[in-house]
Amino acid sequence: MSENKTTEKAVYRIFKLIRLLNSYPRRTVKQLESLTGASSSGLYRDLKMLDRLGYPVETDQHGRKYLQFPFQKGKSSVLEPDELFFLQDHLQQTAGDSPQAQAILHKFNLNLSMIPLADALPQLHANRILQLIRTGIETRSCLLLKGYQSLSSETVSDRRIEPLEITEDYRYLIGWDLDKDRQSQFKIARIADIHFLDQKVQPQRVASPTDLFGLTGDKWMDVKLKLSNLARHLLVEEFPHSRPFIKRRREGVFFEGQVRHWKGIGRFVLGLPGEIEVLQPEGFKAYLRERAQGWSY
Repeated sequence: MSENKTTEKAVYRIFKLIRLLNSYPRRTVKQLESLTGASSSGLYRDLKMLDRLGYPVETDQHGRKYLQFPFQKGKSSVLEPDELFFLQDHLQQTAGDSPQAQAILHKFNLNLSMIPLADALPQLHANRILQLIRTGIETRSCLLLKGYQSLSSETVSDRRIEPLEITEDYRYLIGWDLDKDRQSQFKIARIADIHFLDQKVQPQRVASPTDLFGLTGDKWMDVKLKLSNLARHLLVEEFPHSRPFIKRRREGVFFEGQVRHWKGIGRFVLGLPGEIEVLQPEGFKAYLRERAQGWSY
């Protein structure tokens, strides 16, 4: 292999390692070796190099690696890198020939060029994936989602889908899973890459309505929950569109909304035992009791 090819391969491996370290789920050394194609000694050299470059790699209590960036979060008066990228992407979609919009885009580009590479890389990857999905939707081409990380099954696999639409917050792709023969929601941040397939989306295929939790079903169903402060915070953080359905009253904080399926909201409730009281309906309570029977202790 030529020196240029060797260098190119090493740079690609480092970029991929940075993206893996800065995304969920966190991974062990063995998992990182497998995903980057590096040897054990090679991976440790890469990790040490990142540390020397000012991006220290930390280890959590389960032995999984992640990047601890020096970029400070939580400054309300300063736009975070992901916020800058989000606004830039929105401007690119709507700017048209407006001189003012083009001038603002130029300023965004100047700001983004000053963000350290390791901070910017994950969002650059997400933007690339979004563009590929948009192309798939516009050309009605089926897509192969490479290395999709499913949190529900804790597996990484390739998924063949018909792309239907992107959610308003640009976080999820709604598509028809060709292997499972059903509509599913895919988190864009968990897609490693996208390939185009020769197959076209069926003309009659349209996205069914989805609820806040990304699930679809035959009808809308009313749900009322009483939330602890922790549950309220996590609900808004994970599902920002839930905010209008959260009501604060003298008796406490309540979620009053509609869902298309018990599965999505059920995962959220069962994941926070003791933090949520289900007030209605009885059908949802029965669903939770049935799911809880399958728990192992």
